[in-house]
Amino acid sequence: MNAEDLIRSGLLEGYALGHASEEEAAFVERMATIEPSVREELDRIQAALEAQALATAVDPPAHVRAKVLARIAETPVNGTIPIRRRTSGAVVLAAASVVGLLISGALNYVQFKELREVRSELARAESERSILAQEVVDHRTNLVRAQDELAVVLDPGTRTVELSGMGPAEGARARVFWDPVDHKVLLDPMTLSPPPEGMQYQLWALVDGEPVDAGLIAVQEDPTGLHVMRNVPVAQAFAVTIEKRGGSPTPTLEAMVLLGQV
Repeated sequence: MNAEDLIRSGLLEGYALGHASEEEAAFVERMATIEPSVREELDRIQAALEAQALATAVDPPAHVRAKVLARIAETPVNGTIPIRRRTSGAVVLAAASVVGLLISGALNYVQFKELREVRSELARAESERSILAQEVVDHRTNLVRAQDELAVVLDPGTRTVELSGMGPAEGARARVFWDPVDHKVLLDPMTLSPPPEGMQYQLWALVDGEPVDAGLIAVQEDPTGLHVMRNVPVAQAFAVTIEKRGGSPTPTLEAMVLLGQV
């Protein structure tokens, strides 16, 4: 709670009237020593209460004062004076004023706590709403991408190229879906295991005997889904090599692990 919140809370009024808990009183006193605005507001409240008490005080009539003094003079040192309290209208008004201030301060404090809780709930709800909204956007994006990928796979003109493992990846299999009209290329890693630490798979299209970079395969991030690769207009074969993470401009032929003819 900062100085402004404390001033609005009504806790200062409760402290001035002696109705703050030990914890609240300690907090008010600590804030009053470090925040000038709190000290000034607390002084103002205490001054107002003192002014209210003085304004409602009534001097006793002269004859009443004389009787009281005479009674005191006549009373033995060890004696007691039976005091009969009478409540004047001014005292009642003063008490009512104090009670009114107390109730007002307490209500302010309760309302402040409720407002703070409501604001906290609203902030939490807004955070959850933002998370849900982002999840909806992500789901829609994934749905659109899946629909595009499915359209490529189901297109009658799409060529399916089976890639077989070789060398250290003997027995591994992958599949390339290549649309020679739209030039789109998708790769299904199938049984391709993650590459060694610091390495990455890279797809190549063989065009007239020359390898053309078709993109990196992020098997670590998505080992089972379809991977959208770079467009390839012409290809006689597709191959996969293991390169250093980040890829290579030319394939490392001795690190070729998959090969398939179109």
